[in-house]
Amino acid sequence: MPDRFIFSLRFSSKVFLKLAKLSLLLLLYMSLLRLNFYFLVIFHSTSGLNVSEVLLSLLTGIRFDLMVYGFLFIPIYFLILIQTISERWPKFWFSFYKFYFAVTWLLVCVLTYVDFFHFTLKQKRMRFQDYLDWNFDIFYSQWMQIPNSQVYLFSALLAALLLFGISSAVSVKFGDWKDEYSPHPAGRWEVLARLAVPILLIALAARGTVEAHHLELQHSIVSANTYINEMALNAVWCFDK
Repeated sequence: MPDRFIFSLRFSSKVFLKLAKLSLLLLLYMSLLRLNFYFLVIFHSTSGLNVSEVLLSLLTGIRFDLMVYGFLFIPIYFLILIQTISERWPKFWFSFYKFYFAVTWLLVCVLTYVDFFHFTLKQKRMRFQDYLDWNFDIFYSQWMQIPNSQVYLFSALLAALLLFGISSAVSVKFGDWKDEYSPHPAGRWEVLARLAVPILLIALAARGTVEAHHLELQHSIVSANTYINEMALNAVWCFDK
């Protein structure tokens, strides 16, 4: 008699892979947002920048962005694990996963947009206290201090990436778990690998490093230029700092 559990487990790997690809695409969009910060703010505000430091900041930024999606994947792992064990894959949950990543991407974009004005004027990402003190009067004041061309261009680029991210999440297709039927039984290590590898990758992403200590603010210090160091961070990571 076919082992339904292994079919369910193999399908869970496919679901993880689909969501991982989506996350990588959203990470690319986050890097593009960081490039917007560089070209629209830093490039025109500073001179004599060290190209290697700029590149190192951009690469370090990927690690901070990866941390964000590492934490976002934690509840997803356990939800998929429950579905795997119960051998139930209703379409509702696929819609939820799409909604989850679409909404979290919306939040990333909203925080990034608010942070852009603070970053442009103060050479620093917003921290939690800055969000507590924030209001629309402050937002309007910041807007008026930045050239309109700069604001409009960033707004347009962010709006485009917001739409790309949401459409990417909505367009994910998961298929049917029964498609994983195979006459071949599970190998000796298949069950362990399919259960363990996703959580190990999620843990690694959430730490942002393979070192003894997880990624911290000090890892963003790659230059004597405050703009360059702060560029490596992201609005979501800074929100609770």
